[in-house]
Amino acid sequence: MWPVLLTVLAVAVCIGMLVVAHRIEPHWVSKDRRRFLTTSEEVDPLGTVIGRRKEVKGLIADDGRIVLRHKAVMRSNNVVYAIQAKSPRPPAGKALYVLRPIPAAEDGSLTVLRVPASSELVGLLDALGTDGGPATDTGLADAAPPDEVNAPPPDP
Repeated sequence: MWPVLLTVLAVAVCIGMLVVAHRIEPHWVSKDRRRFLTTSEEVDPLGTVIGRRKEVKGLIADDGRIVLRHKAVMRSNNVVYAIQAKSPRPPAGKALYVLRPIPAAEDGSLTVLRVPASSELVGLLDALGTDGGPATDTGLADAAPPDEVNAPPPDP
């Protein structure tokens, strides 16, 4: 009886550790605050999430543009972005920045950069703002955060 109980307990602990590991989002900022590691999501122009969250490495260029390297299995691609907006209603403990690729994506998709609200990166991204100005709460950011499902309104 004890071996079965210990086996079940070990499996339960392993499953619990997997759940916790999937909830942790990686984050790191270099001392010079130009390089960072965080997560991002691709969204369509209406704010609906396309795909899943991905770990990205980022670099803030001298001209204020953001270069993100999306991790892939056998390759990685670098894409240059500009900040379009900052979400006024981010999930608790997060800051969400809507980035548009340069040049614009053919399908109009955007990228949402997820940063812990307590990160040094938040102040720097706010200072970079939208195309040279301070980050605003306009544009796609007025839509529901990407974590929420954009359900159609109820019928009257």
